[in-house]
Amino acid sequence: MRGGRKRTQAVDRAVEPWNVVRDAVLPGALAGTLGAFAMGVLGCAFSGVLHGEPWRPALLVSGLFFRDGSAHGALGVLLGLFIHLAVAGGLATGFALLLPRRGTAVAALCLGVLYGMGVWLMMTRLMLPFGSPPLAHEGASALLFLLHLAFGAALGTVPALRDVLTRADRLRRRLQLLKQQA
Repeated sequence: MRGGRKRTQAVDRAVEPWNVVRDAVLPGALAGTLGAFAMGVLGCAFSGVLHGEPWRPALLVSGLFFRDGSAHGALGVLLGLFIHLAVAGGLATGFALLLPRRGTAVAALCLGVLYGMGVWLMMTRLMLPFGSPPLAHEGASALLFLLHLAFGAALGTVPALRDVLTRADRLRRRLQLLKQQA
């Protein structure tokens, strides 16, 4: 029994209290992917109902490269999805870097929703007119606001993802220690 306690203490010392990859990059990327997925599903559903074109949001996002709005087909959709996932992952990683380590899930949810509103404000006022003229000309600010609220709500998963990744790191360290002792 005493050997097990020493192993646990050694593992606890080996698991760093803060690790940028485990506590910011991976949870941010996963939460960003979840948020981008939520935005994409909602955006495609609303676009399908309102315009009859469910892939229209992805084509508008691809306006970063197809500035005249000429994007069409699978290439335009895939490019738009890739851009959207990349931007969402980067923004969510920034959120994970700003979020305190010892916060609650409710606080993360509230801060995530506020962060999503801030992202919406920056995107609609500063980034879209320059970054994607076709999306800026669309003028769907209310829909974009709703989508960014969904993104912010997905950011509330960062503390849970951190916890899962910390437990996985602790388990990995225990297995390494057992392997070394064997």
